[in-house]
Amino acid sequence: MAAVLAATGVFLYVRLGSALDRTIDQGLRARGADVAALVAQADTGLRDAGGLRGSANGFAQVVGAQGRVVDSTPGLAARPLLAGNQLERARRGAGFFSSRIDDEQVRLLALPVVAQDQRLVVIVGTSLEPRADALSQLSGQLLLGGPIALLLASLGGYVLAAAALRPVEKMGERAATISAASPGRRLPVPPADDEISRLGGRLNDMLARLEAALERERTLVSNASHELRTPLALLKTEIELALDEPDSAPVLAAALRSV
Repeated sequence: MAAVLAATGVFLYVRLGSALDRTIDQGLRARGADVAALVAQADTGLRDAGGLRGSANGFAQVVGAQGRVVDSTPGLAARPLLAGNQLERARRGAGFFSSRIDDEQVRLLALPVVAQDQRLVVIVGTSLEPRADALSQLSGQLLLGGPIALLLASLGGYVLAAAALRPVEKMGERAATISAASPGRRLPVPPADDEISRLGGRLNDMLARLEAALERERTLVSNASHELRTPLALLKTEIELALDEPDSAPVLAAALRSV
């Protein structure tokens, strides 16, 4: 049960992490598409792309040639969020990246955009702290609820096992009192049609067969003793008669031959 609960906890943890990652990526794609469209439609440079600023859903940055930051949400540093090989990969096609900003883990999506005859890269991102908090809360609940669930499952299993084996204990107690001196006694059979009741029925059938065999043995012994009683009485009588005449050799010889 502990292994099942542990596997279930790991499965839930992984599934939640995967679901949160999909949600984050979908949100970044939607926001990236909005920001890219806003940047591509700006007619007076990028000064009117006000949607890049003050967003509560994350942050965004527009990077131009030579890695120059064209615009970004407030609070971001003047340097681009992507640099070097990552920025070159972003110029060739959209892609997701992981990074850290001020010791905070973030998820980034970079999209290449052509606007005002410029090859730009739109970078949108969001913090992964809510994801980490959700997974931390789940792990805490699993660590708290797992032992409780294991304890309840163990107690429930013990109670069920004890209830299932109680008829066996009763049959054992009754079997200890059954002997040849108390014929006709049988094991108590539970009313449920299960393995234990069928076992009790078979044991009672065996007891009935043993009692029948014992009764046949008693009848045989009784008949044999009855058949032996008469000749033994005749032998006893002949020996007593021979002992009445101990000096008569012919009488003793005849009695021995008769015996």
